[in-house]
Formats: sequence, structure tokens, C-alpha cells
Amino acid sequence: MARRLPCISRACSACCRETTMPVTKAEAALLSRRTGMPVETFTWNNKGILTLMNNDTTKACMFLLTDSADKFAEGICSVYDIRPKGCQMYPTVLNEHDSAIIDDGCPYGKEFPTPTEEDSITLLNLEERLLQGE
Repeated sequence: MARRLPCISRACSACCRETTMPVTKAEAALLSRRTGMPVETFTWNNKGILTLMNNDTTKACMFLLTDSADKFAEGICSVYDIRPKGCQMYPTVLNEHDSAIIDDGCPYGKEFPTPTEEDSITLLNLEERLLQGE
């Protein structure tokens, strides 16, 4: 059974605003194939790592369907089923000790389960793939 995310039922899109979400080349290629958009129209090179662009007007991820720049405005991810692993894992992030934690920036973070060692390993593997330019 799929996990119900507290943000979905509230139409929260705070994590998709002013984001610097990294994507692997494979994730970018999949997004490009499914959306018909060239990779360079939705990513930028952030110190050698492909990163999703934000819309200049809404300050939100290019794939968030919203007209508002308000951080807590409603929005729907237009690529939810194929969203990058970092988006899938959020609000679980790595701290400075490489342990998985819930990001303080998530308004509903207290409603998510405590991250596991498996979450840490998943995020560390993702980080390694990104750093290797995969």
C-alpha cells in the first residue's frame, strides 16, 4: 500500500519552491522523453551537477503547476510519477554526518516517519551517483 504523504492532502508545495534539486543524467533523460522538453530547458549546471530549474515568475520547480510565487500556495507536480529520487525522498535529507534526517524546511516534517539507516544508504548512493556525473 502506498504511503499517504501529509503534504499531498494539503496541496503543500513548499519543497518545490526555490529548490536546488539535483537530478542524475538518467533522471533528466527520462523527464525529457516523457515531457518532450530538451534537458537544457529544465536543468542548469550547478558545479557539475544537473539541477532542476525554477520558474522565474513563481520561483517554483519548472514542473510544478502553479501560478503563485507564495511559498505555501497550492501546486501539483506535473511529473509526479517520474519525479527524481531526491524529490521522492524529501523531506528526508542527509545531515553533516551523512545520517538521514527530516529537513527542518518541511512544514509537515513532524508527520513523516523517522528516517531509517536504509534511507541514509539510499541518499548516500544517490549523492555518489550525482558526484560521479551519472
